[in-house]
Order: sequence, then C-alpha cells, then structure tokens
Amino acid sequence: MSRKLEKYIAKQPQYPEGFQYKTPILVSDSKGSTSCIEKEFPLETWCKSGATTEVLVDLIKNRIEKSIKRHQHVIIYLWSGTCDLTKKEGRYIKLKSHSKKSIQTINRAINIVSKYQNAEIKFIDCPLLSISNWNKYKGHKNPETYKVEDFLVNKQIQELNYKIYQNNSKLNKTSVKVSKYFFRGRKRRKGQIRKSVNLSINNKDGIHLGRLLSLAISKSILLDTYIECFNIDQNSELLQIRVEQDELNTLF
Repeated sequence: MSRKLEKYIAKQPQYPEGFQYKTPILVSDSKGSTSCIEKEFPLETWCKSGATTEVLVDLIKNRIEKSIKRHQHVIIYLWSGTCDLTKKEGRYIKLKSHSKKSIQTINRAINIVSKYQNAEIKFIDCPLLSISNWNKYKGHKNPETYKVEDFLVNKQIQELNYKIYQNNSKLNKTSVKVSKYFFRGRKRRKGQIRKSVNLSINNKDGIHLGRLLSLAISKSILLDTYIECFNIDQNSELLQIRVEQDELNTLF
C-alpha cells in the first residue's frame, strides 16, 4: 500500500491550462509547515506551530489587506483545530473541556474575509489524533489510561468537521476532507460496511502527520487549488483533476 501511495504522489498532476486568477493561501499550525512545501505548489503559506484557531484568525485579520494588494484576489484555506482540543501538562497532553469556541472562531474568520470583495475562504477539516500515543511517545508509564480521551477527542473532531462541512457548503465551497484517510471500511455480511479508525498513519507521536499522509494531503490540497484558482477552458482538463481526486481516495 505504501509503495502504491508513493508512486501516486510522485506523479505530479498536470498543470491546468488556462490562467490563474486567484492566489491560494494556506493558514495553519504545524500541519501546514510539513505540507505543501514543494516550490512547484502555487501556494502561499502562513503557518504558526502550536497556533489555535483564534491565533490563526487573528493572523488572517492582520494580513489579508496586504495580501489582496499583492495578489489582487486570494482564497484562504484555513486548516486548524488540532491545537484547540488538547492542552499540555508538562511533557504530556490531555483533552480540553468541550467547548464551541472553535466553531465561533471559524464564524469570525468568515465575517472578516466577507468584508473584502476580492477574498474568499474555505476550511480544511481536522485530522484525527491520539492523546495516548503522544503520551506514550513522551515516556508516560501508563499511556493506556488516556484511551477514553482518545475516543472523546476524536468524537469532538468529527463534530467539528461536520460544522466545517456545513460552513463550506454555505460558502458554496467543496470540502478538502483529510480526515477520511483515517477511516477504513470493512465489508460484513449482507453487504454492510463497518468503518474502523486507523491512527497509525500519523507519526509515532500520534498527532503530527506521517510522511505519506502529509504528501497525500498536499496533493489533495493542490488539486483543489487547481479547481478554485484557475480558469480551466476545457471540460476534459477539469475531469482529469476530478479523476485524480477519486484515485487518491482508493490509496488508503
């Protein structure tokens, strides 16, 4: 499976014919620092390690005017959430109390961007994570005691992602769904499919993206920028991009 994925990632998507009339800007925490870093990718990145959604939205507010002057028309890809759900206790992390602050902050981002005629925003969903794997990686003697927190944090992530999909739909935007890579479907009797969660595609620390996952997500974002930012004249070219996306879905 890894070889198949590496082979797919190594094949760069065909650059769309037509002209680019929007500039995509990826705004993220450390996830963005390890993704979309190839010089060929037509992306500007505003990334801050450990940043919450609130910090990233403040970054958008402070930089958006200059970015519009520089690029004329921008579309912001906000990819956050991971740092909103956990908090540090020394070397270890634990689940924060459940709150709707992430959703409220996302709505604030929409309000900020909507003030500018030549700016758009869309949201990338939040990948799953493992608190117990992080604490094990950091040397905790009983990391299995955090298994319940694993369940709760990923339940919160799925609730957050559902709201992200709703917001993208209201903005007339498709969603870049990176969390789908963590789910595996297994066929059962009578054609039923039972989904299981695979957190091993993250790094051993349980939070940061694994190398192959990071590359696959980079390519998904790249393909989405082609659709969002280029005036594609031929239907066949748009079809090719969509076929690339469908193919990527089969690799995990």
